[in-house]
Amino acid sequence: WLSALESTKWLQHLSVMLKAAVLVSGAVDREGRPVLVHCSDGWDRTPQIVALAKILLDPYYRTMEGFQVLVESDWLDFGHKFGDRCGHQEKVEDQNEQCPVFLQWLDAVHQLLKQFPCLFEFNEAFLVKLVQHTYSCLYGTFLGNSPCER
Repeated sequence: WLSALESTKWLQHLSVMLKAAVLVSGAVDREGRPVLVHCSDGWDRTPQIVALAKILLDPYYRTMEGFQVLVESDWLDFGHKFGDRCGHQEKVEDQNEQCPVFLQWLDAVHQLLKQFPCLFEFNEAFLVKLVQHTYSCLYGTFLGNSPCER
């Protein structure tokens, strides 16, 4: 199982994502510098890093309300392609568009939560429920590729 996990490079990606968020938050907090985060096309890695940095920088985003605001602003309103990335679209033009970007970000949040449980208002069960609803299609929140489609 561990070798299968290693072959996906999942943990390596989480490590890189967390390091980038620490770099961004360090530049803002310790060095007082403004930052611009833009990764390749801006759809996937950008919200991962920015939203993680916000969690590191501002305790508000570690509350239930703040985390909801963060998901809404940096994922839903930002226009993350949940339909393509989660495979919710009925007519999929390119199977290569599927990628668990939001799930990767939630896993990175989980890693922070495991390291600093007293700094978060929510727990692992909340993150698991969020993953379930991301893929369940029971609600329109995580469907579509834009706020307009949702």
